[in-house]
Amino acid sequence: MQYSKSAIKDPGGGTLKLLANVNGFHHLIYFGYAKKPVVYVFNSQMQLESRKELNISIPENCDVRLLQLKDHYVLYTHTDRPSAHRLMRINRDGLATDISNLLNKPADSLWNRSKATFQLFNHNDSLYLIAHSYHNEQKKIKTTIVQPKSDAGVSPFSQVLFPFDFEYDELKEVTLLKKQLLVLKTSRDEDAVNTLMVIKTDLLTGNQFSKQFESGKYVYHNPTLRYNTADSSVFVYSLLRTPFGYRGARPELFMARLNSKLNELNPVQTLPNIFKGNAASAFMVEKTQTLGWMCFSYDQRAFGRGGRMPSNQFSSDYMDETRRFTDNWLNPFVYDENMPTAVSMTLLKNNLERKTDSIVKNTGSYYKIHPAPFAQFVLQNTAYLLLIEELAARKKGLLLVSPGENGELNLQPLRVHDQFNFLLSLVQPAGDHTFIIPFTNKNEMGLMKVTLTN
Repeated sequence: MQYSKSAIKDPGGGTLKLLANVNGFHHLIYFGYAKKPVVYVFNSQMQLESRKELNISIPENCDVRLLQLKDHYVLYTHTDRPSAHRLMRINRDGLATDISNLLNKPADSLWNRSKATFQLFNHNDSLYLIAHSYHNEQKKIKTTIVQPKSDAGVSPFSQVLFPFDFEYDELKEVTLLKKQLLVLKTSRDEDAVNTLMVIKTDLLTGNQFSKQFESGKYVYHNPTLRYNTADSSVFVYSLLRTPFGYRGARPELFMARLNSKLNELNPVQTLPNIFKGNAASAFMVEKTQTLGWMCFSYDQRAFGRGGRMPSNQFSSDYMDETRRFTDNWLNPFVYDENMPTAVSMTLLKNNLERKTDSIVKNTGSYYKIHPAPFAQFVLQNTAYLLLIEELAARKKGLLLVSPGENGELNLQPLRVHDQFNFLLSLVQPAGDHTFIIPFTNKNEMGLMKVTLTN
């Protein structure tokens, strides 16, 4: 473990974002209300190189996106009233260039007049944008995928149509990987029957495949898909809850693994009562074929049991490429002895059945392992879960959890400065064996780099 060598005054309030390994450097970005964003640039030795203020204003009602590419990243902002799209390119030294012209060329009027926020994707280390438009008469969404170019001609683009009824459907995720457009949507018809649909379109051939699942009255809550670039398979999972107003069954977990044509590779698996043992947070992972941990936490606002709470208010509403590598969560519940307090960790077999369960019980006043915050990420095909553990009164450490070789979970304590507040919602991988964690300490903040040697 290595800590940054320069202290930064914590500006307080606002929002922090981390972009690790920007061509070898690490950027900690502060977004303050009615202030210009500030970039703190750390070099590979964790020394503070510079502090850069970006010449862009972030209004209160503004969508913000960050997308990391090979040797730089882009900052995208969109305001609705008036409608304005801005794009900045930032290199590893924190030097910013306004490239908004990529979004405003007259030749690209087919898509760039959209008043909605664009989705940004890193596809083969190139920037791609996605714009959606709804066509009510056809009951379809037209998705335009663009690779913006700076020359005066029309930027390369392709378009995909998929069925969507605004009255009954909800768009949950859209992502672009390996020239494959993946769409995840839910529906609830007039008879209150719930369905989940995965749609996959090959942008090179135009071939489109779909797979639909039906759950009756049970509602698909926060469905998620993960795409395996190695074999083009798709893993989809979702909590299942009873409709609001019903009482009875606790949330179940729905899981399905599909091949490149969206046919089932294994029978659909449903695990009952994933919050058993009075669990406040439930974490599940496959031993092999893993695409990362599945993380669920109690949220009474959702359905009384287990709503998943994404931490990053700057993220797109839909999946982007970075989510394949890291999922980070804020604390979605209040520490209270009258609420669930335990932490559940489950190792799954290849057929997605339970293999090993581990439940850590907490009293509500003392938490051996905290239910939240937490982070999950993948390094070298190994899925890691990062948690906070209690060492002694007011002293905390970090716990790294991964699938073991013998059907058990590996628990690796990280002996960190016990008075630091580690911002697990901002954890980012920084290489094959390294990840970065921002921290605060009193009125200062910095970065910690963890390198896995075994």
